[in-house]
Amino acid sequence: MQHIGLMMTCNEEDCIEEVMNEHTRYFDKILVIDGSTDRTEEIIRSYKQVKYFLKDKAVLDQVPNHQVMDGIRKFILEKAQEMYGYDGWITLLHGDEIYYDDPVKIAAKAEQGGADKVNWYVMNFFLHTSDQGKDLESVKSVQERVTWYCPGALEIRQYKNKKGIYYDPGRGGKVLAEGVGLKPYRYFPVYKHYPYRSVSQMLKKKRQNEQTGFSCSYRDLSDSDRRGFFRDRLPGFKVARKFDGSFHEFEIKNQGPMLWRWFRSYRYMPVKIGNPFG
Repeated sequence: MQHIGLMMTCNEEDCIEEVMNEHTRYFDKILVIDGSTDRTEEIIRSYKQVKYFLKDKAVLDQVPNHQVMDGIRKFILEKAQEMYGYDGWITLLHGDEIYYDDPVKIAAKAEQGGADKVNWYVMNFFLHTSDQGKDLESVKSVQERVTWYCPGALEIRQYKNKKGIYYDPGRGGKVLAEGVGLKPYRYFPVYKHYPYRSVSQMLKKKRQNEQTGFSCSYRDLSDSDRRGFFRDRLPGFKVARKFDGSFHEFEIKNQGPMLWRWFRSYRYMPVKIGNPFG
C-alpha cells in the first residue's frame, strides 16, 4: 500500500528543514504546492522524496477570486493520481506541522479497519510567558525551543486515495477532499502544530500578512511591545501544558470510548474562533 504526502507551504524557512526531516521519515512521495518568497522552496527541493513542486502563482488564474484557499490542493491531488494512480492513502502535510504518531502505521491500521479517513488531534504550540528573556533564537530545533501547547480540536489529516475524490479550489476551511467515504478510524492520533516559533518569525509573518491579507493571525502584535508575543495560554483555550514527552490522555493508548474522545476533543477548543492574538 502506497502512502502519498500532499504538502502546502508558505515562508517557513526557519523550521522547514526540521519539518521535512520529519516528513521524509514516513513518505518517499511528497508533492508540494508552495507560496513562499523566502528560502522555503530551495530547502524543500533539496529532498529527493519531493517528486513534484508547484508554485501557487502558476495556478491562481484557475482559482475563483484568485486567492489561495484550502481547495488549492486540487492541483497536487490530481498530479499525485496522475503519477501514482488511486491506491493507498493520502496524508496532508504542512510546513509548520510535525506528526507525533506515525502516519504510515496509522493509515495501515485504518485500512485494516475499513476506515475512509482519520481524525487527528492537533496540539497548538506557542510562546509561553515563561519563555520571556530566553535566547530562543539560539535553539535551532523548534521542537526543543517551543514546549508549551494548548490541546486543540480534531481535523482530518488522512484519507483513502480513490477515483472520484476532488477539491474545490475556491473553498476554504476544509482540508478533506470531497467524495471521501464517511467511516472514520476509531482512534485519534496526534500531530504538533508550530505556528508561533519565535518573535522574529512572528513579526515576519505579521508583515507578510499585512501585505497579502492571507491571514489575520498576527495582526495585533506590536513591534514595540514584545510582551504580547508571550501568553499563559492561547486566547480562548482553557488549558495550556508544557510538553513532557507525553500528551497523556490524548495518547492513543490512553483514549477511552469514542463518545468521550469526541467530547474531550472539543472541550479544549477556543471559545471564540478568530484571531488567536486579537
